[in-house]
Amino acid sequence: MEEIKVDNLIYNVNSLSKIHPGGELFVKLFAGRDATNVFLSYHRRIFPHERMREHLIKSLPEQKNQEKDYLELCGLIEQVLPRNRSYAPLSYYIKVVVLLASAVGLETYIHIYNQYCWYLTGTLGLIMALIGLNIQHDANHGAISNIFLVNRILGMSQNWIGGSAIDWMHQHVVQHHLHTNHVIHDPDIQGSTLLRFNPIKTILPHHALQHIYFFFLIGLMGMDIVFESLYNNIKGYHHTVMSSWLTYNRVFETTTTILFGVRWVIIPLLQQNTWEMRTMVMAQIVPMYVVAGYYLAFFFIISHNFVGVAHFLKNEQMKSFLFQQVTSSSNVGGPWLCFLNGGLNYQIEHHLFPRIHHSHYPKIAPIVREFCLARNIPYKHFTTIYDNLCSFIEYIYDLGHDIIDNK
Repeated sequence: MEEIKVDNLIYNVNSLSKIHPGGELFVKLFAGRDATNVFLSYHRRIFPHERMREHLIKSLPEQKNQEKDYLELCGLIEQVLPRNRSYAPLSYYIKVVVLLASAVGLETYIHIYNQYCWYLTGTLGLIMALIGLNIQHDANHGAISNIFLVNRILGMSQNWIGGSAIDWMHQHVVQHHLHTNHVIHDPDIQGSTLLRFNPIKTILPHHALQHIYFFFLIGLMGMDIVFESLYNNIKGYHHTVMSSWLTYNRVFETTTTILFGVRWVIIPLLQQNTWEMRTMVMAQIVPMYVVAGYYLAFFFIISHNFVGVAHFLKNEQMKSFLFQQVTSSSNVGGPWLCFLNGGLNYQIEHHLFPRIHHSHYPKIAPIVREFCLARNIPYKHFTTIYDNLCSFIEYIYDLGHDIIDNK
C-alpha cells in the first residue's frame, strides 16, 4: 500500500504524508485507496496536482469531473464561512473542558470511594456519549482545529470512553463517509443476523419483528464497541483491511483498550472482598455501557435509516458526491440539538463538509437546503426527533418485511 489515488493520479503515500498540513495520519489512513472525494470534502477545493508533481508515481486515463455542483456549493459556503474560519470557536473549548472534567472527576470519585452505583455509572455513560458526539467525532474528522496535534489529542477521547480512534476513523472516515449507504462498501448498513438494514441482505423470519427488538439490542452497543475495538485493532480489519501504515497506531490503540478494561474491570473487582460483591459491582457498571451505547447508536442510526433514504449498489447510481451524501442522510431539530449532540442532527451538512466544526452547521444548513432543492435533490429534514423516530420505525419495519423499494 505505497500508493494513494487522487483524481486520475497515483501518489506516493510516504512522501505525500510528510508534507500534508493536516498531519501524516489522514494520508496513511487512505493508503491503497481512492482519496479524491475525501480531499474534496475536507478541503472544499480541487487537489493541487501541479504543486505535488514530485510525489507523483503515475497517471491514469482522465476521468470526467462530476462534482461541478458540489464545487459551486463550496463557493457559496466559502462566502459565509471561509475555510480558515470553519474550525471550533473559542467558546467550544469550554464545553470540552466541562465534559472531560466531568467524566474524569466522576470516574475518579467512583473508583476512590468504591461508589459503583447504577445511577452514577449511568450518568457517566451519558457523559461518555456526549464526549463521543461533541469531542472525538469532530476531532477525528480534523474539524476542531487546523493544528493536527489538537485534533489528535482530543480525538483520543474516543479511547478514553472505551473505543479506538484509529478503528473508528477506518470504519467511519475511510469507509462510511465515502460510501454512505452503499450496500456493499458502507459498514454501517451491513447489519447482522438479527438486524436487516441492507436491502440486498437475505431476509429472515425474525426480521419481521426487528422494529420492536431493535430498541433492546442497541443497549448492547456500548459493550460491543469495547470488544470490537480490541478485536479489530489486533486483526487489522474492520469490514475491510486497515492500512499497513497503521501498525504502530494499532499497537497503541490496543493498549488503550486494555487500560480501559483495567479501569472498569480490574480496579472495581480488586476493591471487593467477596465474589458476591464483585458480581454486584459488575452489574452496577453495566448501565454505563448501556446508556453510552444507546445514546450514541440511536442518533447515528436514525440519520441514515428513514423512509425514502437512498441506497446504492453501483457507483454510477451515486451520480455525484453531492447527490450521494444528501440523499443518504437526514437532519432533525435545530441549533439546540446541535449544541447537545455535536451537530450530528445536521447529518447532511456534516457529510458534505466533515471538516467544518459542528457549531457552524445551523449557519450553513439553509444554504445547502436551498441549493439542493433548486436542483431537485431530495433534502430530508425532520422537525422533531419523534418524527424522525417514526420514519425510522416504518423504514426498518418495511425492511423486515422486504417491501423496500431499493435504489
